[in-house]
Amino acid sequence: MRTRIAALAAAVLLAGGVLATASPASAAPAPPQGSWDHTWTTSDAAHGGTVYVEEHGDTVSLCDTAADGYAPRAEVFSEGTDGLYHARYIITASGGFASCTGYSASNGGVYDLPEGVEILVEIWLGPNVGHDGTSHYFLNDH
Repeated sequence: MRTRIAALAAAVLLAGGVLATASPASAAPAPPQGSWDHTWTTSDAAHGGTVYVEEHGDTVSLCDTAADGYAPRAEVFSEGTDGLYHARYIITASGGFASCTGYSASNGGVYDLPEGVEILVEIWLGPNVGHDGTSHYFLNDH
């Protein structure tokens, strides 16, 4: 009898653990606070991340929007006077599902994006550029 009670208790605990881990994965993360000029998601929204851009202040934030084991990444480029896009920085949301990270002009250096030029943001999953990647452009006019 005690063996059956122990087995039943273990099954209830196991089921409770599964339910506890399933609930957070089903809710979408809230975007970071702010007024966003642009919002973009990886090409496969079921496995990815979302980038939020506020031109005023050059704020670029990236959130992990899927409990899939991949860390979404975004690379930010600015168009140069030569007409080519030059890499500025890479953002990685490495904290797992619902984690966000970002930069703004207040961080200085490469994070202070030039005004009046086109900015390219590429979003992808995992360590290699191009895996479920998408490219997005905006004119940084603030």
